[in-house]
Amino acid sequence: MASTTVRLPGVLRPAIGGVREVVVEGTTVRAAVEDLCRQHPTLTVRLFDEDGHLRRHVLCVHNGATTRLDDDLPLADGDELAILPAVSGG
Repeated sequence: MASTTVRLPGVLRPAIGGVREVVVEGTTVRAAVEDLCRQHPTLTVRLFDEDGHLRRHVLCVHNGATTRLDDDLPLADGDELAILPAVSGG
């Protein structure tokens, strides 16, 4: 099982105790994000809709490339993920 570092922006840090990054386990991007939510359940409602899909405004970045959780992209030990909620306004 791959050990992956997930980096979270300031807007999500209060939901995880203020930390900047979390180490998770998982063989795919989706499994890693699910482990993140197991470790920090308060993130689930912020990241996933009621059908279990990643919210449209949330980006997942794997080693610098944007991806979707539906891709089942495999992870290697030491990979990095960033979870980024989109910011918009008028």
